[in-house]
Amino acid sequence: MRLALVVNPKSGAGRDADEIADRLRKPGHEVETFTLDDVDAAASSGADRVVVAGGDGSIGTVFAACAKHHATLAILPAGTANDFARGMGIPADFDAAIALAADPDARDQTIWGATLDGHPFVNVASIGLAVDAAKEAAPLKKQLGPIAYAIGALKAGMKGTQVHTRVSVDGERVYEGDVWQALVAASGSFGGGVQLPTADAETKEMEIFVLEAGSRASLIRRVWGMRQGGNRGGTQIFQGHEIHIDVDPDLLWNVDGEILDLGDVTAAPLGPVQVVLPAEVAQAWWRRTK
Repeated sequence: MRLALVVNPKSGAGRDADEIADRLRKPGHEVETFTLDDVDAAASSGADRVVVAGGDGSIGTVFAACAKHHATLAILPAGTANDFARGMGIPADFDAAIALAADPDARDQTIWGATLDGHPFVNVASIGLAVDAAKEAAPLKKQLGPIAYAIGALKAGMKGTQVHTRVSVDGERVYEGDVWQALVAASGSFGGGVQLPTADAETKEMEIFVLEAGSRASLIRRVWGMRQGGNRGGTQIFQGHEIHIDVDPDLLWNVDGEILDLGDVTAAPLGPVQVVLPAEVAQAWWRRTK
């Protein structure tokens, strides 16, 4: 196969591009290496697969280029949390992930991401406590890895404040009020191990989860419910193909771990992209659609 390799050496695992390229060449593949600044060139190179080694932010950037150029994507999890890879069932073990990316017989699955005013993401974009949690986790990631996200979430729950938001889905106003946080889901994986219920990366329909304002004591129970993949009350879920969110001035967004000053935004589907998955995962997804 011809492989286009994109590596972010600044991701949590700090993987070396030359080493990865050499390992991908061992089965006899031709490998060309690109930087994150050249993702369009990688996706339009005519390679059989684009292989990205990086965290969720890097994956989102390459995912968008693959959607634009109809390229197949293989993922090597090299970030801190690797939420998208986990949600897709891609091996956390780097050796196993390389073997999957280099397997010419590996199956792929149609996956959708999303954009927030043009900023691509594959997991979740959010306002409120998720922004506070990311800020609290940032200085701890190198020392603690994914555990930093749980600690950040705990600190955010203790100190964070409620925000006001207005949500419209497919042109209809569905919510207005104070919230602890609102999350727009593509795959719905985030926070080093959280999977939002009903979020489905196989379809272009997105979900927005609104965690309504309330007492701080009840917040812990409700957030814990979300971490367990359920709804412990106080969370409203809306689905649609275009989601518009109006927010108070000066509110920041957490877009797959990147903190951005975007203000009022519109979320739209991004894709589809064929993503290489383990055979058992692809088969399970195929059965669900039958």
